[in-house]
Amino acid sequence: MVQSTVAVQEKSGVMNIPSWWNCPEGFEELQKLAHLLGEKELLQRSISSDLEGRFPRESLKEIANAGYGAVTIPVEAGGLEQGFTAFSVLAESFSQYCPSSAMCWVMHTTTVHTLYDAGTEEQRKKYIPGVLKGDIAALAFSEPATGGHFWNVVSEAPRNANGYLLNADKSFVTSGGEADFYIVATSFPDSDDKDNLMYLLVEKDQEGIESSSFSAMGLRGNASGPMKFKNVQVPFENRIGGEGGAGYYNDNTVDPLFLLGSAACWVGIAQGALNAAIYSAKKKVHADTGSSVAGYQVIRHELAKSQILIDSARSMLYRTAKALDGCQEKGLELSECLYPLWQLKTHAADMVITVTNAALQVSGGRGYLTGQVEKFLRDGRAGALMGPTNEVLREWIGRTLIDVPWMDEV
Repeated sequence: MVQSTVAVQEKSGVMNIPSWWNCPEGFEELQKLAHLLGEKELLQRSISSDLEGRFPRESLKEIANAGYGAVTIPVEAGGLEQGFTAFSVLAESFSQYCPSSAMCWVMHTTTVHTLYDAGTEEQRKKYIPGVLKGDIAALAFSEPATGGHFWNVVSEAPRNANGYLLNADKSFVTSGGEADFYIVATSFPDSDDKDNLMYLLVEKDQEGIESSSFSAMGLRGNASGPMKFKNVQVPFENRIGGEGGAGYYNDNTVDPLFLLGSAACWVGIAQGALNAAIYSAKKKVHADTGSSVAGYQVIRHELAKSQILIDSARSMLYRTAKALDGCQEKGLELSECLYPLWQLKTHAADMVITVTNAALQVSGGRGYLTGQVEKFLRDGRAGALMGPTNEVLREWIGRTLIDVPWMDEV
């Protein structure tokens, strides 16, 4: 069982970890509520979701019922104060119980924020009340032809008398076939903008939508399978933004939210795996030595090294989230934070691989059996592969360091 990090038991002579080290100041109650929700609702479904490849619809509904359907949009529209930090706290906490639920929720939140930023007031009024009550939103961006370079699409949606005729093959759509609506990235062939990227909102019951089953190494509940949009007629009123120019929202909405939220998931997965390893190491006693596994110095050192790695990524996470909140408060573009976001995602995705491997090693043969630690290892391995992949991000970071354009040929 995953052990909660909310409460620290008082014991004589035992060093207590300061609460500010694990949670940004002012968010302690939100973190506590998130862990309670995780223990009560997410954890009980996480194993069956993984084993059966079942989409965690019930867990996502409970997250919405708790008031977390659209946390990063302005408070008056249904969001939370300091929404990016709140988003990070929630994503990290949820991931310690059900990474699939957390990742679906991260992509949902990113989609909702994109709708809010790029959409019209009429579109906000039409769709945001639903997501506050549990409707699920998703992004359909990456395409087989361009792989992890999800910002480049080859699909097109030319204009006709009734709107746009969308034909697009999408490779990995989190909540694919399960979401209530999708923001689809495509191109407008007759755009006057040199950036011909365009967003279209497609509802789940429109004719011409096909989704395929998803079977993967980890995150098996998040339905991130391929989708096809075949001659889908999208009305003019469901265009999100202009006929081109959507690259602006990739840099200022989609990337910031996705990189922040996914990094929070990798931190949470790593902490969840380590918590499980600590629990088993304390519980398991060797009959021949009379010592628990945690009684061996080498084990304690592995635990310490892993926690230091987690906390380094967590510190980057909350520092970056605070900066994003500051940008929003000052009316600055979120792209101001892209460079630290690249570093954050790369470090968190590398870190979770190292920590989940260590958690498995500490857990011994029992950790290798199907269960929490083994599942966390599989779930966390996805991070470095998600676009922008860690290799792409390191190239962008390196280019920035030598003062050359980061978005040139990768």
